[in-house]
Amino acid sequence: QTEVDVVIPSFPAVATGSFTQDRQSFSEEYRVRGYEVGPDQRASVATVANLLQELASNHAVGMWGRADSGFANIPNMKDALFVMTRLQIRMDQYPKWGDLVRAETYFCEEGRLAARRDWVVTDVKTGQRIGAATSTWVTINFATRRLAKLPDELKTRFMRFAPPPSRMAIAVEETKKKLPDLDESLPWVEGQKQIARRSDMDMNGHINNVTYLGWALETVPDHVYNSHHLFEVEIDFKAECTAGNIVESSCAQLTPPEGHSNGTANGSGNGSGSGDLQYLHTLKRCDENGCVELVRLRTTWKKR
Repeated sequence: QTEVDVVIPSFPAVATGSFTQDRQSFSEEYRVRGYEVGPDQRASVATVANLLQELASNHAVGMWGRADSGFANIPNMKDALFVMTRLQIRMDQYPKWGDLVRAETYFCEEGRLAARRDWVVTDVKTGQRIGAATSTWVTINFATRRLAKLPDELKTRFMRFAPPPSRMAIAVEETKKKLPDLDESLPWVEGQKQIARRSDMDMNGHINNVTYLGWALETVPDHVYNSHHLFEVEIDFKAECTAGNIVESSCAQLTPPEGHSNGTANGSGNGSGSGDLQYLHTLKRCDENGCVELVRLRTTWKKR
């Protein structure tokens, strides 16, 4: 009688989150789960954005401990809230269901009131760098929702954990590019209205930034979504939204795409080629008093 055994007796262990010896970066490994992928078994950009957000939060908690409220806020500073104002993600390749990925993050000061946080995403099995991201963060007062300056004592304490500003996941000249104005002459496509749900709220008391990304991508035409690879997304966060708000979404194709150099998520060049497609997206919170723009995005798509 033939003995039948399982095909895969064990799965590789996932490394726990840890700092480098000099404490200037933090990394974790993640296994891509079945509920985080699409019909092609690959992770979506929303999955990647959630991973980056979780890693940033764990890095922050590792530096200053866990607060009783907010998203990785500093304990004993309940009035201070860290918010992301801009996010840029580049993915050369999206991991598949079951893949192990390693994500590393680090930060540096950026002006008087902001900080820059970068990420690098690597395939654990091959060691290949498959993605990168950068972001801008500011501190606001929880009650007033206005910009607030982090006390110098705290800034000095935590900036010692920052690597030299020259370490960039994406070349600095390829970041913070101005998103186009909402030109009425563009061929706008209106998406379905969304009602923000209570389950979309995060620990900072507003709709989570990854939810906006998902809403925006719903307006991309099916023929583009199914035949192209989402290489890059650039997002400006402009206002807040809470449960019960009605959100209107629209997008327009940009012709021609901005830039035509051959780049990758390794940070060289902007990745736009002559066969690429770009879309400008906007999400607006609307009520009887009018509409307020919540988010503006630019997405770059490469033919598969």
